[in-house]
Amino acid sequence: MMMKRILLLMASLAALVPASAQYSFNGELLDRLAEAYRKGDPRAVKAVEEVAAEADSTLLGMEPLTVTAKKQLPPSGDRRDYLSLSPYWWPDPSKPDGLPYIRRDGERNPEVYDCPERENGDRLGTVTRTLAVLYRVTGDERYAEKCAQLLRTWFLDPRLGMNPNMTYAQLIRGRQTIRGTGIIDSRRMAFALNAAQLIDSSPAWSDHDRRELREWARTFLYWMEHSVNGQKELHAANNHGLWYDAIRLMTARAAGLDDRVREIACESVKPRFAKQVAGDGTLPEELVRTLSLHYSTFVLEALSTARNVARAEGVELWEMPEAQRALEYLIPYYESPEKWPWPQIKPFAQRRGAAQLYEAGLALDRPEWVETARCIGFHTSKADFEAMLHFELQ
Repeated sequence: MMMKRILLLMASLAALVPASAQYSFNGELLDRLAEAYRKGDPRAVKAVEEVAAEADSTLLGMEPLTVTAKKQLPPSGDRRDYLSLSPYWWPDPSKPDGLPYIRRDGERNPEVYDCPERENGDRLGTVTRTLAVLYRVTGDERYAEKCAQLLRTWFLDPRLGMNPNMTYAQLIRGRQTIRGTGIIDSRRMAFALNAAQLIDSSPAWSDHDRRELREWARTFLYWMEHSVNGQKELHAANNHGLWYDAIRLMTARAAGLDDRVREIACESVKPRFAKQVAGDGTLPEELVRTLSLHYSTFVLEALSTARNVARAEGVELWEMPEAQRALEYLIPYYESPEKWPWPQIKPFAQRRGAAQLYEAGLALDRPEWVETARCIGFHTSKADFEAMLHFELQ
């Protein structure tokens, strides 16, 4: 195993350029991982080899995911249109047919799995980033080839590829209202768009692939900003609004629109986030939710994603005083979630808080935040790219 790792590294050193923080995840962490792995750091080697073993046994041989793998058609009748159901809506027990559905916040209706696109899109984002990071760190072309196949099938295949819109995302049974909230489903697909940047030096990703994916991203960005759905989400005051911006940033980056990245970060993300954070560091729009610690952290995860894309254009979003105020408020509850004074009807995964503290602490030179993150730890049973990137917290 050690000799194989050395040979792969020797073959790939020329392609290992700094990540320069242009991805939807933290480029600095990727650079730290790659450097530690090259130097033989036992923690980095263990993290990479565990994920590589999982990829070799399950990911390299998996069938490509496609939006057309449907159990039912969307209202358009076009199998290539994305379709999902809003997760927290249930049959109305007072109605014979249960329609229209009513909301039960934080309680996921298992009917959402009748539309597999959501789960498949989520898996696409996780798998492509895992493969792309493995390629970036090891130089093994097998990972780039599989990542490229998955990207082509989901986005570019003329028969199986997804149409660049989310018109029918998070529909509610019995309600015909056009909704913007479903756009948030596309965040992991946007992660997949950015995975293409990590395999850009591989012969598995051709000039034709680059042009086609860039055009897909430009078309999707136009839909986001000009559709009724997109206009509704643009004005969302809670986590949806910030994720809308984060998805726009990832899509603009994939489309090669660097000026738009800076524009969105400075003119939308900054003022939007500043409005969401109260003077005491709380996020009032999220505190009314039944999973309020989850959703408060979800906002910071959107900010972190936006930051990782915008930083390449010289915009450091962690420097916002509101971001630091929100983190300072949340630190005691990341350490002891059971002390959270607001509703949280399900257990909170502390590693999510540790990841935010660690990344912000490194960015802002706050060693106390980094140390707190290390004390909390990044405990996970999943062998994926997040486990690799946070190898120092394992």
